[in-house]
Amino acid sequence: LNFTVHILRRINITEEGSRMGIIQYAENPQLEITLNQYSHSNQMEWAIQRIKYLSGATNTGAALKFALERGFQNARGGSIPKVAVVVTDGQSQDSVAESAQQLRDAHVMVYAVGVTNLVNVHQLHQIAGNPARVLTVESFDDLSKTLADSLTWDMCKTEFRPGTPDIICGPDRIGVRASTKNPFDGYVFIMDHFHKKECRAGPEEFPDARSIGITIPFTECNIHRYRSLSPRGIFVEMTVVFMFHALFMTKVDQMVKVQCFYMEADKSVSVPMEVSMITTQFRETMYEMPLCQYTLRRGSQNGPVVEYAQLGENVYHRWECHDQTDTFGMLVHSCYVDNGFGDRVDILDSRGCGVDAVLLMTPEYDETLRLATKPYHVFKYADRPITLCLKLDAGCIGLTPPNCPKLEHNHIHNHDHAHEQNEIRRARSALEFNTLDVFTPQLHIVENLPQCSNPTIQFPSFYVVITVTSIILNILLSTLISVPFLRSRKNGNV
Repeated sequence: LNFTVHILRRINITEEGSRMGIIQYAENPQLEITLNQYSHSNQMEWAIQRIKYLSGATNTGAALKFALERGFQNARGGSIPKVAVVVTDGQSQDSVAESAQQLRDAHVMVYAVGVTNLVNVHQLHQIAGNPARVLTVESFDDLSKTLADSLTWDMCKTEFRPGTPDIICGPDRIGVRASTKNPFDGYVFIMDHFHKKECRAGPEEFPDARSIGITIPFTECNIHRYRSLSPRGIFVEMTVVFMFHALFMTKVDQMVKVQCFYMEADKSVSVPMEVSMITTQFRETMYEMPLCQYTLRRGSQNGPVVEYAQLGENVYHRWECHDQTDTFGMLVHSCYVDNGFGDRVDILDSRGCGVDAVLLMTPEYDETLRLATKPYHVFKYADRPITLCLKLDAGCIGLTPPNCPKLEHNHIHNHDHAHEQNEIRRARSALEFNTLDVFTPQLHIVENLPQCSNPTIQFPSFYVVITVTSIILNILLSTLISVPFLRSRKNGNV
């Protein structure tokens, strides 16, 4: 039924347009929707979704006879084409050849679509009567929109549509030529260039209204040319539209992609003259990439690196690149805070501008364009990419410092927490080879820093003991030195 809806959406179901009916069959056929029951596609789609499947044996022959007697009843005659599409997933238990021939004798064009490998392919050919109108798929899932497009396109062909076009590959131009059974009153033009007179051809340019086409020089109408290395040569291509109405494009129009390949010929040539080789000189300039880092400083932009910080404490964000040759400038951009679970809040955008004044405003750059700082309070951090630019030939002008609009303080709720931003950042990192990712050293953030007491106040007795012990040792040492000295004096006097 889904495949039936796909076909329905590709047919113009109106009061004056096409009509569509549905017959479901198993052992016996059942008329679900008649040809004149609905004149609007939305109404019919609603009815199709409410059809219940039948089960039982497969009698396709009886269903074909039922379609001829009841299905096409009250169908409009004349030149209006009648088409029957038979979709079956099994082998018919009755004969299909006679019923199918009766349908074709009544000028009904029959298509046979077999689903799964259980179908009888010979029966499908008997049903359709033409191998070109036999289709097979592996499962019902393969009854796709693409198959519906192909089937609808084939069944809705008219005598006005051109047959298989002829491609014209000239030495300096490319074109297409086709024939129709009836006179062609529309235009043949290069896609997207209808309003250029040299890119379209109308009935007045055709020598015969049944022989239509157009030829365009390589240099006109934005003809696409590109070189091929294997095989060596040049491709020239364009897309041609056959528009059957003089003013409007309709669903019966046809587009053809025309492609010509001009292969490069390998030829050996010689000339009686001597040619000296020109000395090839190579000039190469190597630029050493600077060393970039991102740190948090306490007190000022040149203060000590912060290792422990209190949440909300004012610190200085410092991005810097060391370049001895004064060749590069830098731009700090695409900064965000990530909680480690996939949720993120942008801080600086891809242009290097602050996103939210409550979290962090645009950094301030010095005149070298290799140092950017911004004082602000402590919060969670993630990667901080830096983009480098060559200062030669004004390569950094317009890039850094960034020209950012003034931020309001009420933007905190405007952050994008979508996970797909990770894909955008990965794509940018893969393409921009001059973008570096820098990280801060590990930083420990606490709610409140602990206050440590002075140890000299808590343990005064320890220092008293040390002082008394030092005095006693000095007295003992003096006594030990004095006694030997006195004994020596006595021995001298004797």
